Amino acid sequence: MSASEHPAIINLPEEALGLPPALPPSVLLQEQHAQNETSPAVEYSIPTEGLTSVSYDTDFPSLSAAAAPIAKSPVWGNRSGADLMRQQAPIKKSGVITEILELSACQQLQKKEFGNKTTITDTVKRITNKTNTQIDMSTAKISGTTTFLIKGNIEDVMRAKRELLDILAVKSEETIQIPVSARRFILGTRGQTLQAITSRTGTRIQLPPRQENNIEENEFDYDEDEEMMSVKIEGDTKGINLAKEEIAAIVNERTTKRSHRVTHIEHHFYPLIFGAHNQRINQISVDTGTKIHAPLYIAPAEVGDNQDHSKDYIIINGERDAIKKAIDAIEEIYTTLKSTTRILNVDIPKRQHKFLIGQKGSNLQEILETTGCSLELPALFDPSEKVIIRGPQIKLASALQIVLDKANSIHVETLDIALSHKTDKPLDHAKNILKYLCNRSKKKIESDNNVQIIVPKGLALEKSVILEFVGKDPGNVENARKEVNEIVKNLPPSHFAIATIEPHLHRHIIGRKGQNLQRVKETYGVEIIVPDEKDESPDILIVFENRDSEEVPTDKKKRESYVKDILEKAKLELIKAGQDASDFATQTLTIPVRFHRHIIGPKGTTLNGITGGSEAPVSVKFGSSRTGAAERSANAEGKKLVQTPMSNDIVVIKGPTEEVERVVKEINKVVEDAKHTEFMNSYTVEFTFPAQYSAHVIGKGGAHVTRLKDKLNVKIDIEGGAKGEEKKTAPGESVKVTIVGMKENAEEAKAKILDLVDKLQDSTIVRLNIPSEYHKSLIGAKGRYVKRLEDKYGVHIRFPKTKDPNEEGEDDSTDAQKPDEVIVKGGKKGVKDAQAELMELLDYERDHDNSESFKISAQFLPHVVGKNGVKINEIKDETLTRIDLGQAEPSDDDPNQQVVNVIVYGTKSDITKAKELILGIVKEFESQTTITMNIDPQYHKYLIGPGGSRIREIVSKVGGPDEKSGQAGIVKFPRPGTNSDEVTLKGDKELVEKIKIELERLVEEQSNLTVDIIQIPRAQHPILIGRNGMQLREIQSRFNVTIQFPGSRSYNDTPIVSHTNGKIENSEEAVKIIGKAENIEAAKAEILSRVRYTQINVPRKFHNSLISNGVVRKLRSDFHVTLDYADDGVQPETNPPKNSITNGVATKRIDDDEENSENKVELGWEVVENEHNAVGDIVWNLKGEKVQVERAEEYINDLLKEACRFTHTGYMTIPQQYHRHVIGRDGRTISRIRNESGCKIEVPKSKGDDVIIVTGSQDGVEKARSLIEEIINRAER
Repeated sequence: MSASEHPAIINLPEEALGLPPALPPSVLLQEQHAQNETSPAVEYSIPTEGLTSVSYDTDFPSLSAAAAPIAKSPVWGNRSGADLMRQQAPIKKSGVITEILELSACQQLQKKEFGNKTTITDTVKRITNKTNTQIDMSTAKISGTTTFLIKGNIEDVMRAKRELLDILAVKSEETIQIPVSARRFILGTRGQTLQAITSRTGTRIQLPPRQENNIEENEFDYDEDEEMMSVKIEGDTKGINLAKEEIAAIVNERTTKRSHRVTHIEHHFYPLIFGAHNQRINQISVDTGTKIHAPLYIAPAEVGDNQDHSKDYIIINGERDAIKKAIDAIEEIYTTLKSTTRILNVDIPKRQHKFLIGQKGSNLQEILETTGCSLELPALFDPSEKVIIRGPQIKLASALQIVLDKANSIHVETLDIALSHKTDKPLDHAKNILKYLCNRSKKKIESDNNVQIIVPKGLALEKSVILEFVGKDPGNVENARKEVNEIVKNLPPSHFAIATIEPHLHRHIIGRKGQNLQRVKETYGVEIIVPDEKDESPDILIVFENRDSEEVPTDKKKRESYVKDILEKAKLELIKAGQDASDFATQTLTIPVRFHRHIIGPKGTTLNGITGGSEAPVSVKFGSSRTGAAERSANAEGKKLVQTPMSNDIVVIKGPTEEVERVVKEINKVVEDAKHTEFMNSYTVEFTFPAQYSAHVIGKGGAHVTRLKDKLNVKIDIEGGAKGEEKKTAPGESVKVTIVGMKENAEEAKAKILDLVDKLQDSTIVRLNIPSEYHKSLIGAKGRYVKRLEDKYGVHIRFPKTKDPNEEGEDDSTDAQKPDEVIVKGGKKGVKDAQAELMELLDYERDHDNSESFKISAQFLPHVVGKNGVKINEIKDETLTRIDLGQAEPSDDDPNQQVVNVIVYGTKSDITKAKELILGIVKEFESQTTITMNIDPQYHKYLIGPGGSRIREIVSKVGGPDEKSGQAGIVKFPRPGTNSDEVTLKGDKELVEKIKIELERLVEEQSNLTVDIIQIPRAQHPILIGRNGMQLREIQSRFNVTIQFPGSRSYNDTPIVSHTNGKIENSEEAVKIIGKAENIEAAKAEILSRVRYTQINVPRKFHNSLISNGVVRKLRSDFHVTLDYADDGVQPETNPPKNSITNGVATKRIDDDEENSENKVELGWEVVENEHNAVGDIVWNLKGEKVQVERAEEYINDLLKEACRFTHTGYMTIPQQYHRHVIGRDGRTISRIRNESGCKIEVPKSKGDDVIIVTGSQDGVEKARSLIEEIINRAER
C-alpha cells in the first residue's frame, strides 16, 4: 500500500484546511476522493514536512509466507471497519501515525445496546485513555456515518481500532471448515500469520486446540480423506469475508501438493501392480510426475485378521491432477488383473519357504519378472505349507516349475539333538551339546562340507534343539549331518559337568590371555566353556573329550567312572581357583550419571588409565545402559560389560580389595574435579526459537551443534531433536534451548544460534525446472560452477542425484527431488540473484549445447592448428565455438592412414561456420601440389617481367590471388647465373595446372614472335598511349601484341624473335610492335587509323584573335588534339587601353546629366570597329584521333563564323564593385544579356581592372550597353 493509493490524513483543525468547521471528516474524505476521480488533484497548504507514507505489511512484514495477497477495495463509501484497517495507509512521523475508521449507520450497534448510561463519547474517551491515543469523532447528519481519526503509536492505534470495532460495530459470526493439516499454516510462526489476518480484517478468529492424536502433516501430506476442523470467525460482514478469503488462499496454496493413500486395493495384487523391481509403478510415477510409495509386501496365504496391514498401502504424492492420473492408471491395472489373473495352490515344506523368497526377496522378483506371476507365502508363525501362485492362466505352469526348481535347488536335512540320548532332562543335555558344537566343531564341519548349519536361537530353544543342514549338494548335506550325529552320539550326559562359580570370578579363572583355563584343559583333556559375561550365568560347562593320547578303559562301567573322575578333578580345580580369588571385593558408588563420561573419558582413556587397561584384575561397571569402547576396555578379552538392572547413577567396582580401593579413590578424585569444572561452567541460559528450524540448527547428525559445543566448550541441549532429524512441527510450535557453560561462551553460543535462526527465517526455497541434460554443465568440473554461485550469493544449490530405480530403501518422502528439479535455498535476495544467474547460464547452455564431430587427416592437423595455435584460435574467436582436437588414430577405412577426430561445440550456425573453415583449410591443402617445368633461361626474364609484374599478372589472370603476399611462393624461378631451366610451381592443383599452361603458351609465343617497326610522329605518341596508358593497354590487349615506344624501359629489351620487319629511320619516331605477324598487321592498322593530320586555312585577320582567346589550350584539353601552325612573326592584336581616351579627351557617359552628374557613377564607353588589314591565310595543322580531329575542325569553323559576325567591340568602364550586379547570381544576369544582345561579354577577374569588353555586331553591342547601364542604374538606387 503506498501513499499514492490513499490520501494522507493528518489530525489538524478543520480551519487549517480552509473548510467549514461543521463539515464531518467522513464527508470531507468522500468529497476529496470524488474530486480526485473527476478533476486534477487539489493541493492544500498543509505542513507535511517529515511525514512519510508507510504500510503495515511493509514495515511489519509477516514471517509466514502463507499470507495471501490483499485485494484493493473498488470504492470508498460504505466500507466496513475491516476495509479501513486493511486499506488505509497511515501517516508516520517519528513512530506516530494517524488513521481513519468509518462506521456507516448500518454497521453501528443501536445506542440502547451500549447501556443507558454509556454514550459513544464516553466509550471513545475510555478507549483514548486506555490506549494512550488521540481520537477525534464526527458524525454526518444525513448518512449517519461516524468517522474516527485516531492518532498515536502504531501499536496503540491498532489496539484502539480493535477496541472501537469490538464495542461499536455490529457483530456476526461464521464457521468454516479447513483441513487439519492447514492449521499450522494459518496460525503461523508464534501465531504471527493469524495475528496479521485478524489485524487486517478486524475480526476474531478461533482455531480449535491442537489434538495430540491429530498429526499435522507437512505441506505435501494433505490427503483427500483427511479430517476437517471448524474455524470460527467473528466480526463485521466484510471483515469476515476478507478473513475467509485469506484463509482460503492459505489453504489452497498449501494444499496444491497432496498425498493420497490408496487403501481399497487387495494387498496380494501389489506385486503384480508394481511389476518386477517396481518397474511398472516407477513408470507411472515418471509419466504422471508423482512420487509413489510402493510398500514392500509379501502377501500371506490363509492368514486371518490377526495380521496388521494398516501401513501396507500405496501413497501417492504430487499435484492434484497428477495424483488423479496416477490413481486412474493404478485402477486400470488393478481392474485388469482382477479379471485376468488366476491362482494355483502348491504345498511346499515350510523349511523351504525362505529359499523361495531369496535374499531380500530376489527370488520373488525373478519369478515375477520371468513369468509375470507373484507368490503368496504364509507368515513365519503360521504352520501352513501352502504357497499360492497368482498370475495369468498361461503363465501359472511355468511359474510352478520355477517355484519347484527353487524349492528343490537347496537340500535341507535336520537333526534333533534331544532325541540322541535317553536322559531325565533331554532338552538341557541337548543345549549343552549345542554349546560344545558351536564352540568346537560347527565351523570346521561347515567349511569341510560346504554347507550351512542353522542352529535354533531364543525361544526356539525352549521347545527343541533341532539343527538344519542346508546345501546345494545333497551328498555334502548328508555327510555333514552324519558327522554331527556321530559327535552327538559320543557325548552322553556322563561326559558333561558344570562348575558353579560367581560370574565376577570367571575372568580370574580364565587368567591372563586364558592361561589358567588352557592349563586345566591340557591337564585333564577336557573342553571348558565359560559363559559370556552378558549372560550373567555362573555355570561353567566342562566336557570330556576322548583324546587319542589318553588310555580310556574299554569297560563301560570303568570308562564311566574314569570320565566322572576326570570331570570332577577339573571341576574342583576350577572351584579352587574361584576360592583363591575370594579375597575379591565389590564396592558400589552412587555417582550422578552426568559424571560418568568424565570417568570413562574419550574412548575410555581415563577409565583405562585408572584400572590399568584390559589386562587389569579390576572391573568397573556403570549402572547406565550405555556400553561402548570405554566400558569394553575395562573387561577381559574386550568383551562387553554386563548391563545390570541398577540405577543409572550406580557404579560397581569389582576386583582384588587393594585394587578396588585404589580405583575407588581415583574415581572419586575424577568426580570431584568434574564437579569443580561443572561449577565453573554452571551458567545457564534458556531461550526458544521456532521448531521448524531445529533440524537446521542441529545439523545432520548433530554436526552444527557439536561444532558449536567443541568451539565454545559449552553444553547445548535442544529439546526434541538431538540428531537433527527432520520432524513435523505444528504452526507456532517452539523448541527450548538450554546452554550451560561459562557465561561469555554461553551468551556467544546463544547469539550464534539466534543469528542462524534469523537467517533461516529470511530463507526461501525455489525449485527450478532445469532439464537433467544440462546439470553437468551447470555444476562444472568437481562442482566448480555451482560452488562459485553458492559462495557468491550465500545460498545452497542442490541438484538431484542419479538413483537406481531398483535400489532398495529408496527415499519415499514427499519432498523427494524430481530428476529435472534444482533446489535453491538461502536468503531471498541471494536466491533471487542465484536463480537469475542459473537461468542465464541455462539459456546460454541451451544455445551452445550443440556439438558435431568429424574426422580430418592427421597430416593436415598442423595447418588447422597453425603456428602456436594461432589458426585454430582465430577460428574459435571468429565462430565463438569450443573446438576439441583428438589424438591421431588409424582410420576405419584405411588402417595405414592416420585421422584426427574434431568435435565442435556451440550454436548450430557457429558449428557449421567453424566446420566450413576447418574443412576449407583441409581442402586447400588437399589440393596442394608441386610440379617442375623446364623453361629455357632466355625466357625467364620475359616471363618474370619488370619487377615481377608479368608473372604476378599471369597468376592473377588464371584465377590466383591478386595480392602480392598471396602470390608469394606459387612460381619460383632459379636464381640468375645458375643456368638452371627448372621453374617450380606450388599450390592448388587446378591453379598450378593453369599457370603451367599459360607459361607454356607464353614461351611458345615468344619463340614465334616477330618485331615490326612503324614510324609515328613523336607528337602523336602521347595520343596513342593515352591517359595513364589506357589507349596503349587497350590496343595491346585487343591484338595480343606488345608495343614499345622510344624512351620506355623495355624498348631496348626486345626478346629474341624469329625475324624483324622494317627499318628504324628515325629513332625518336620508331615504334616497335612485337607479336605474331597477323596480329602485328592488325595492330598497325589500328594505330594508323588513330593518327590523323588535318589542315585548316584560317584567315590571317582572325588568327591572332583566336590564338589570343586560348583556342590552342581548348583543343588540347577538350579534344586531345594538337595544333601546329607556321609562325611568320604576325603578332596578335592588342586591345585599346582601358579607360579609353578619344582624341585625348575622356569620353562622357552617353546619359550624362549636368545637374545630377555628381550623384551618378562615371561610366566610360567606347566602341571600335574591328578592322583587319592583314590578308591571306595561315595553315593550321590538327593532329589526333580521327573522331577528335573532326570535332576540333567543327569547333574551329564555328569560331571563324562567329568572328565574321563580331564586327565591333565596345569597352565599358564600370567600377569593379558593380561587376557583381552585371554577372548576377550564378551568372544568370550576364547570361541574359548575352542571349538578348547576341554578344560576347568578358568581365575582368583581376583586381583593379574596371573595363568590361563587349564583342558583337554594332546593334548587339549597343543593346548590351543599354542592358548593362540599366542594371547599374538599378544598383545605384
